[in-house]
Amino acid sequence: MQIKSGMPKWVKISGKIVIPVAILAIYIVFAVLFSQHTATYNPYGSGAGGQVYFENATVQSVDQQSISQTTFPGLYTGRQLITVLVNSGQYKGHTFQVNNALNYDTNIVVHKGQSILVSINTSTSDKSVINVYMYAPNRFIPLLVLIGLFVAALCFVGGWRGFRSLLGIFFTLTTMLFVFVPLLLRGVPTFAATLVLVAVTSCVTLFLVGGLSRKSLSAVLGTVAGVVISILILLIFSNIMGISGYTSSDTDALLNIAGQSRLQVGDLLYAGIIIASLGAVMDIAISVATSVNEVLGHKPDADFKELFYAGMNVGRDMMGTMANTLILAFIGASVASFILMYSYQVQFNQLFNSSGIAVDILEAVCGSLAVILTVPIVSAIAGKLLLPTDRQKPSVAQSPTPTATCGQEENSTHD
Repeated sequence: MQIKSGMPKWVKISGKIVIPVAILAIYIVFAVLFSQHTATYNPYGSGAGGQVYFENATVQSVDQQSISQTTFPGLYTGRQLITVLVNSGQYKGHTFQVNNALNYDTNIVVHKGQSILVSINTSTSDKSVINVYMYAPNRFIPLLVLIGLFVAALCFVGGWRGFRSLLGIFFTLTTMLFVFVPLLLRGVPTFAATLVLVAVTSCVTLFLVGGLSRKSLSAVLGTVAGVVISILILLIFSNIMGISGYTSSDTDALLNIAGQSRLQVGDLLYAGIIIASLGAVMDIAISVATSVNEVLGHKPDADFKELFYAGMNVGRDMMGTMANTLILAFIGASVASFILMYSYQVQFNQLFNSSGIAVDILEAVCGSLAVILTVPIVSAIAGKLLLPTDRQKPSVAQSPTPTATCGQEENSTHD
């Protein structure tokens, strides 16, 4: 009679889920505590010591309505007079009559029973004066459902790897919001903080996806090296072209924050470019490292040259689509600008030398360069790290053999 040993399967599965989730939860708690700070200014002040609150509410009735559709589909103008019931905050249970103005900026037609968000403006000088405004539909539940679908699809299709990828996503978001941003506000140089973010995020994400192995280490080292080279190219050409982070539409607000902190506004553009391309760089890095590992698994006697070219072949197939993906992503964010330029028939000299187009090209090209340069770097690193140690250099025991053979042949010839 055989006695089965080892832990039950459900215990092993629970350990795979509970332990990493617990570690991630502890990290999130410490990251949130690290990010605690005093606001540089109160964005919710309404003057004279007043305050603005954003609360959940339900539309009780549409009392008056005067709406007309424009010549553009789905765009309305006019106004609605609605009665809302506040469902959260200190005014919970109170009803207010709210004017919902429809124009090109706020084109939201509400109906009875709809869940919305309202802004409640109060004044400390006169507590009886309360102004309530329509802000937006309550999008919390739809967004939660959408995120839930993404999580379910990732775990169902990806299995354990999908689950580990999900943990990597949560880690990246946590690090970005609660570690990277506070470091910038505390005066840490932008490039140093960005490289720390790249290194830490690459390590955690790639080791979660590929496991603790030389393959994952190759991908991490290749990712960091590719990003560093891309940063150097970015700095060189941004200085030549006179481009800085002060061209952003949020520059005024950021400069106000920088005046009360140690934020380096001029370098934020470069950090954004690197972070935007990091996902594609990690993707191609782990793919190339995996291909090299697979070749070695099917052909254990492969040498460095064969492994390197195996990684290059896979990388060549991927980097074209990856670079195209990055360029389309950057261009997609500027579709409205391109339409305006085309409609206005902007002159070529004006177009090609404008700050906006120069920044778009810089973003697209430098992000794509990070992807392209990662391919040979990861191929070389993976070829070296994955190659067994005894085959990286000729063994000492093998070196006398040819000499002895040659000697014997010479003696036989001589005889």
